[in-house]
Amino acid sequence: MKWFIQLWSKQKLKTMKTSVFNYLLVILFACSLQIVNASTAMVNVEVVGKGRPLILVHGMSCDSSVWDEFVQNYKDRYQFHLVSIKGFGNNEKIESPHYLTQIRDEIIAYIKNNSLQNAVFVGHSMGGFLGLWIGAVEQELLSRIISVDGIPYFPAAQMPGITPEVAQNMADQMKVGMRQMSDGQTKANQEMIVAGMIRNKDKHEKVVKMGLNSHPEVVGQAYTEMFTTDIRPLMSKIRTPTLVLGSWAAYGQYGFTKEAISTNFLNQINLIPAARLEMASSAYHFIFYDEPEWFYEQVEKFLSE
Repeated sequence: MKWFIQLWSKQKLKTMKTSVFNYLLVILFACSLQIVNASTAMVNVEVVGKGRPLILVHGMSCDSSVWDEFVQNYKDRYQFHLVSIKGFGNNEKIESPHYLTQIRDEIIAYIKNNSLQNAVFVGHSMGGFLGLWIGAVEQELLSRIISVDGIPYFPAAQMPGITPEVAQNMADQMKVGMRQMSDGQTKANQEMIVAGMIRNKDKHEKVVKMGLNSHPEVVGQAYTEMFTTDIRPLMSKIRTPTLVLGSWAAYGQYGFTKEAISTNFLNQINLIPAARLEMASSAYHFIFYDEPEWFYEQVEKFLSE
């Protein structure tokens, strides 16, 4: 009997040790998964201020500091969730088959995991595109969407009849051109692009630096995805009140009128049941830099409704 008890005790101890070992393996595996997930994540978020949550997402080749004035002016009224994306405004590179889809899904997960209630999404350019996409696939997630010069399909802004297939060829040529540029050519190209996107010259240097600090391969792939991802058919799924702030003045030098660009914008968002378009009078693409008072007025009015 004593022998049986001793044997049973040894077997039980062995079983317990095995269970503990297996448990530790599970914990270690889970930790390793968390480390992998953290290292492959595209999105980081900084929280500033108190109040209603506003999720701010920057555009291509930029970082979250484009929102500095917005945050400074309203941090006592809103809780800002400043999204930073790896490869944009920094030289980090994450391997991903589709950057924009991953960024979209990570932002959705962030909102859900942090139980953000009555959240407002404010995105510029690429960020606005992502906001519209999120609104289409997660109809109950956001209370308001503000897209700052971001539309469902960017190539159609200047070429209304373009298809993703044609745009793919254009994007491929653009990537080849970017890879062949010297450092000096890259800087000159970035300065030229920014000059066509921001009328306020005081902001040029800041945004040029963001572009030069961005990872060229990440930017190249993201541009290709923007050119070939047409979410216009999804716009009817959006149930969230949506404000689109558009610019037209930069297109004026190419012969486009405010009416023509406005019509183009409306054609892209007319499927959204509760959408409103407001066009800036003289701002280029960075509306919040070129017409800040008008921008804040539109945001305040929309959020108070």
